[in-house]
Order: sequence, then structure tokens, then C-alpha cells
Amino acid sequence: MKRTLIYVILGAALLFSPLTIAGQAANVGTISFTSNHAGNSDLYLIDSTGQNLQRFPTDDTNKHSHSWSPDGRFFAYQSNDDGPPDIYVMDIRNKESRRLTHGEGRNLRPAWSPNGKWIAFVSDRAGSQHIYRIDVDGSNLRRLTNRGDNGKPAWSPDSQWIAFNSHRGGDHDAGIPGTSFLSVMTADGRRSRQLTEHASSGCTWSPDGKQIAFTPSKFLFEEGKNILVIDVDGNNLRKLTHVGAGAWASDPAWSPDGKWIAYSLKKMVKRPNPGERVPINEVFGDGAIYVVNAIDGIGEPLEVANGLSPHPAPAWVPSDFLSVSPSAEKMTTLWGKLKDSK
Repeated sequence: MKRTLIYVILGAALLFSPLTIAGQAANVGTISFTSNHAGNSDLYLIDSTGQNLQRFPTDDTNKHSHSWSPDGRFFAYQSNDDGPPDIYVMDIRNKESRRLTHGEGRNLRPAWSPNGKWIAFVSDRAGSQHIYRIDVDGSNLRRLTNRGDNGKPAWSPDSQWIAFNSHRGGDHDAGIPGTSFLSVMTADGRRSRQLTEHASSGCTWSPDGKQIAFTPSKFLFEEGKNILVIDVDGNNLRKLTHVGAGAWASDPAWSPDGKWIAYSLKKMVKRPNPGERVPINEVFGDGAIYVVNAIDGIGEPLEVANGLSPHPAPAWVPSDFLSVSPSAEKMTTLWGKLKDSK
């Protein structure tokens, strides 16, 4: 039995269609995401209009949680192909990767600083999960957090601050909940403050540095899990999306012009009974990517792509990407799923 990825020339847009938000085409750039329908998780590019899907050919290494360098020449990602997850950096010109971390615990969620100097990431090498910072050449590793479990770092546009999720207290094995909240700290980790009592399952800063969009970690079936926005002083918390019962929005990514937010969305296909433990991939179906007006959520969020892995984790591709990439696939395709054939 072999697997074949079926590509169909873009024409009758069954899965992708042009976006119109508030009567205006949201053609503001290119979105990248990862999906494993081809057998291993690889990188894909698509216009924010939902057109011109391309697979960016790299290698056979599984790639997750990618983050672009500001000049678009590199991207960082996590991969567990060689054991516990480690952080890698790929040069898109020659498709060569170098390993940034080396098997000390699990190393996750790389985030490239806008000034191009550092990569923040999560590691449990010290027992609990903490935020670390490392130079892009792999030198000067520095631990930034010291209390609780911490995760999902996101840089401010000036690279002076990092937003992250923090969890303290409780006992997971004993079913005793702790306290989780969204926090911000300086880039050296010396100053930290709680921003909101809502914990984050992924966040992003606005390009002007004044707001943070995030997804609260708590899932309420009746409301779903929505994208929220808060000012960096902790005021003006508001809901940007209304995904509805059983839906889960996550991984928000603010567009460079500040007008749009791309995010992942998956919907529950099986609701567990109270107390029932069910693998998350059996609870939720395929993932999709949507774009919503970042100002006030006006208009319906519109779909860019669907039929993806549950966590496609969209990111906006830097504008310089095309000038440094010699081999992005030119073949325009429509997303196809793997088929089994005898």
C-alpha cells in the first residue's frame, strides 16, 4: 500500500476562495503554515486571499511551530525526528538545517526576535518548563524565567519584551488546579508582570506594540475558545472572534500592516463524557486557517484554507522572502489529501 499526495491545478476553488472582509479584499501578504497530510509535517505558503497554495520543498524532517527571521532568509522550527524535540534553523536558499539545541529535555516553540538577534524557546531541561533565549548562532544560552511552568513566548516589535503563558501552583497528577495567566517580561527576564488572569495558548503582539492578541487556555464548550485582545497595560480586554460551541481558535498571528489576524481553527467532532479521557486527535477534526479584522472583528472571519492538520500555526511571511528564496515551488496547486491505494 502506498501513499500519494494528490495535487489538483487551482481552478474550481473548492477549498480556497478569495477573501472579502468588510467589502474589501484582504490581499495583504502571504501566510505560511505546517501540515502533515503529506505523511510528514512540511511548510506551505498561501496568499491571504486563499489563493496560490504552494508547498515549500525542504527535506523529509518533520517541522512544527515555525518562526521566520525578520529578513525572510531563515526559519526556526522544532522537530522530534532525532528523539525529544529540539530547535533547528533552516536557510531557505540552500535548504540546509542546523541544530540549535542538543537533546537537553524537550525544546519547543521557537520565536525569532524582530531585531534578528535571538530565538526564544521553551524547554523543560531544568524539570519545569521555562523560557530560554539563545543567539541565532547557538551561543549565549540564557534562562529567562525561574518560577512555575512557562510557555509560548512571543516578542514585542521592538524586541524589548516577551509575552508568555505562566502557570503556578497546583498538582496536575492530583487534579488540583493552579493559577495560569498571560505575563510579559523584559528580553533579559529581569522584570516580569502579570497582564491578565487568562492564560494564553498562543499570543501575538500588534505591530505598533500596543496590544496583544491571545487565546485563553480554558475551553468552554458552549462558547468555544476565541481570540481575545488586550492592551499591554492590562486594560481593554475584548473578544475578537465568536467561533461558537465546540470550536477552538488558536495561534493568532498579527499581519505586518496591523489590520488582520490569522489564526488556526478546529472543531469538535466528538464530545467526551464528563471524566472521560480521549486523545485530542479524536476529539477535534481537521484544522483550518482564518483571517479576521484585527481592529474590532467587524465582518465574518473568512477561511483561507481547510482540510489541514489540527495545528497549522499560521505565520505571516516576511516581505523579503521572495528576494532570498530561489526555489519556492512555482506550481500553483490546490490542497489535496493523502489517499491510500493498493
